[in-house]
Amino acid sequence: MDDAAERGADGKIGDPLLNLQGRFTVMTKEEMFKEMEKMAPVLERNGVDIVLGKRIPGSFTRGYFFNEEAGLWEVYSCGERNEYFVRKQTGSEQEAVEKLYRMAKYEYESALRHLERERQRKERMQNGQR
Repeated sequence: MDDAAERGADGKIGDPLLNLQGRFTVMTKEEMFKEMEKMAPVLERNGVDIVLGKRIPGSFTRGYFFNEEAGLWEVYSCGERNEYFVRKQTGSEQEAVEKLYRMAKYEYESALRHLERERQRKERMQNGQR
């Protein structure tokens, strides 16, 4: 199914997704790219790189690209030792971007929780608490 077939009456594509402000919205591919750009500094601080439109193996890399051999869009992640994992293969670029967005958002929120716990721990240490 092409993007035009997936487009709703309002001209947007895809399923409702939570944006960074925690609101459900139907997001276009470009909107998801912008949201992932906003997440990048926090993700990069934790060593996670998001790659759009190409396969670039590397530790803690997440990305998507068109796999010519399979004729499908592929969402992937690489582990600490460059292990390559296919997270989704689909005929729809929109679905691939949505999967990557969900993966990035999960890691982003996990990183924020970790940073907050560290901030609280340091605060307790400064106040003489454990």
